[in-house]
Amino acid sequence: MKTFWLFIGSIKEYLLLTLLIVVSLVLMFSNDNTQIRFLRAIAVTTVGTFQSGLSAIPKVFDLESENKYLREANIKLSNEIANLKESKLENLRLSKLLNFKSNTEIPLISAKIINKTLIQARNTITINSGRYEGIEIDMPIITDDGLVGRIISVSDNYALGQIILNKDMRISVKNQRTRVDGILIYDGAGNLTVGNVLKNSDVNPGDIFITSEYSNLYPPGIPVGTVSETGNLDNLFKKIKLMPQVNFNLIEEVFVYKYLPSKERADLEKQFNKK
Repeated sequence: MKTFWLFIGSIKEYLLLTLLIVVSLVLMFSNDNTQIRFLRAIAVTTVGTFQSGLSAIPKVFDLESENKYLREANIKLSNEIANLKESKLENLRLSKLLNFKSNTEIPLISAKIINKTLIQARNTITINSGRYEGIEIDMPIITDDGLVGRIISVSDNYALGQIILNKDMRISVKNQRTRVDGILIYDGAGNLTVGNVLKNSDVNPGDIFITSEYSNLYPPGIPVGTVSETGNLDNLFKKIKLMPQVNFNLIEEVFVYKYLPSKERADLEKQFNKK
């Protein structure tokens, strides 16, 4: 008991101050004096403002957390929408290719382009099918639109294709409408042309050139390009520019045509040319 009173004695100043504050508050709030009412209003406003500020602190943290969650959800949703759009476009492309494959009797091997060059003088593509799928060197590469090029190198699972936008490419072609023959040439600067066409030949803008039976590398009849411009190269030959049938900027899937040059024909022509 003595200890209790000693403890009370040690904090008597704090107890007295607390008692006086409580009495002052009671008197203040019970007094109806105008000045007291004014002070009371200020005190209530101050306390209310302070409490509002304190209560806003957790709300700020809650808003930051909610904004972070919404941003993450928005990114996730945007990615899902992009993936759905990509899947839809891919389905459309594949449906078109499958329809082409099912409607033709040509033996085809489907492949996806995994690399390509379009701004060089000797442009190529790399596809994800190779020797294991039956692909061999010199097999033509096509799409449902027309000729892409030919296989020039092959491994077990991949193959390299030389496309028609390549300076080393030479293809015998003919005008589908008038049967005028020529040689398809790429100048390395973005222009696809048909050479060896006589000045008086019937070739007009809009005509389509196709592969010719004069070529041993390609089966005849594959669309190559549409005439975009004609003119006179000199006194003997026409100047003919083609727009490729295949849009090389957009293609992602191709077919490899299971067709190889005739060795018998190649040997015969080689033997004759030696004479």
